[in-house]
Amino acid sequence: MAVKKLLLFSFLCLLGSCASKGSVNSDVTKALKQIQVPFEVVNLSDSVQIRVLEKPNLASLDLAAYYQNPIKKQEDLEAPVNYKGLLASTPVKDYPFASLDSISSEAPEFLNFFMPVAFEPFVKTLASESRDSLSGLLRKIEGEKWNEPEVFKAFQRVSKLWGISRNGNGEWWIEIEPASWTNRPVFWGRLKTRASSIDLESLTQYQNKELSPEEVMHWARTLTSYWYPTLNTDLELHTPGSPWNQYSPYFIIRGNPMGKVIQMAFDIKSLRMTPEALLQQEKVESTSAASDRQIDTSSLFREQALNMIEACPLSDSVKTFQNALKNVLEKLPQEQNAFEAGGMLWFRRNASYVLADDITSQDSLHNPLPRLLELKAHLDSLGIQLLVVPVPVKEEIYPERLIEGTSANLCVHPNGRSFTKKMLESGLDVIDLYPILKAAKAGDQPPSFLYQRYDTHWATSGLLASLEAIAARITQYAWYEKAGPTPGFLEMRDTVVTREGDLVAHVPENQKSLFPADTFAVYKVYKNNVPYSAKKGAPILLMGDSFTGVFESVDQRSGGPGSLIAFATGLDVQVLTSWGGGPGVRHRMKRLKSDLDSKRLVIYMMTARDFWHSPMEWDAF
Repeated sequence: MAVKKLLLFSFLCLLGSCASKGSVNSDVTKALKQIQVPFEVVNLSDSVQIRVLEKPNLASLDLAAYYQNPIKKQEDLEAPVNYKGLLASTPVKDYPFASLDSISSEAPEFLNFFMPVAFEPFVKTLASESRDSLSGLLRKIEGEKWNEPEVFKAFQRVSKLWGISRNGNGEWWIEIEPASWTNRPVFWGRLKTRASSIDLESLTQYQNKELSPEEVMHWARTLTSYWYPTLNTDLELHTPGSPWNQYSPYFIIRGNPMGKVIQMAFDIKSLRMTPEALLQQEKVESTSAASDRQIDTSSLFREQALNMIEACPLSDSVKTFQNALKNVLEKLPQEQNAFEAGGMLWFRRNASYVLADDITSQDSLHNPLPRLLELKAHLDSLGIQLLVVPVPVKEEIYPERLIEGTSANLCVHPNGRSFTKKMLESGLDVIDLYPILKAAKAGDQPPSFLYQRYDTHWATSGLLASLEAIAARITQYAWYEKAGPTPGFLEMRDTVVTREGDLVAHVPENQKSLFPADTFAVYKVYKNNVPYSAKKGAPILLMGDSFTGVFESVDQRSGGPGSLIAFATGLDVQVLTSWGGGPGVRHRMKRLKSDLDSKRLVIYMMTARDFWHSPMEWDAF
């Protein structure tokens, strides 16, 4: 044993990582025991996986989320149709990676003495410190196309990153995992760019940062929201630390990227709760029933909304726009889900929605109207009002930026406008945001718009214009005063937020650096100097997709639709977000059970694109 310790100490000194004379670096010894991944992977089935961590360490959570993630790997199972394998037999020594000065088919043994990190979140950490020395190089590696530039899919991903000090120099080492369809093995390399002492210090701080329970949930929600557009990710309804499949996960991510539901649970041992603590938490969160609930059956609001819907004919101008948009989509690689035009990024599914046929002509699993009426009937029976709020897609609000030469005032989606009319005619209360946002667009001051430039979601001005209309409608209901509004019980403060657009991940690797994170002014709502968060006993439930969560449970938090509606109406608002898509939130609402006892109003807010060929089907309620 003494000989082994001496050899280990000598090796560490060779790497420049030895401790004071006569001792062994205890942190490195711990890393050795953890064998490069600080978590245990348990496969309960081909669709259920649990990752067990000791503590909620940021670097460990990030690595557990990104490394060999079964949800993300679904994207790379099938080879692109245009893949030819031109350099499939290239030996490792001839691999075409100019930014690497060392490439090996085997992991260098000394890397076993250091803990790796997931490169993507760590690079974001460096960027937040205004030091982005790695992203460009690593993107080039992930963007290497092996003489097949027409293939959109990434041929390989950087799966692990090491920052080490060796012989007095800082070095970056990476593990590169080729896509399965390339039939290439994993390989390793050293970046020509050296790691500065400041970068290595940031790495150490990143590896040592431990998150609080609240920060863990914020981390999970943020991760889910960024993966949502193409992986259809969501957080399962789950009490943190409660039993699940013989484990006690703190949260569970659900993904459905390719028609197969995969669950990935994160069990953090230090955050497990005793049965007594769980029972106490349930008691604290218990709700009381609302008295004298009665819905407002007046049709005046719907009649007014119907009268305000302007004609949107399939004119020659609209046909020209739609044909041009079809041409853009046809030229995109099959796997590419976002593209640039007019200084913005656009989502392929949003564009397809703008081209939709009659929405009510879809099959029973995709036609939203019967399911919305089903939900209304259920809530009516409970004495709870339903208010539907479809959020228009950026593509129909800014057609002039999407297709050059299009009039800014052109209504480009006749079938979308027709569906709004059908919802109102069928008896649904609907806030029609389309004319509200088109009117608000006149106040744009570029680069600030109603929607974020590189994201699918609205920006501050779009959110405020929409919430003003929603709050006004709430205060007009006959039961509003009986609900006990307390104007002024909340405070609003100015702040700023920096957000990386969720569409950046879906453009070609060599374009990603062209779309930096946006920083813009937002608001944050406080109650008694504490960021606002409504409890389960709130009289209003705001439920829906990511539009209910952006700015509310991610980004600066407490400044999204729920908090702003509470501020404007004087009524508490509970928020239920399904990151995986609006259609699925109806079933999540039913699982709330006793939570509904206190509710007078359910606001159903979701992107309008899921009205057309939603990947999450509208199954029976």
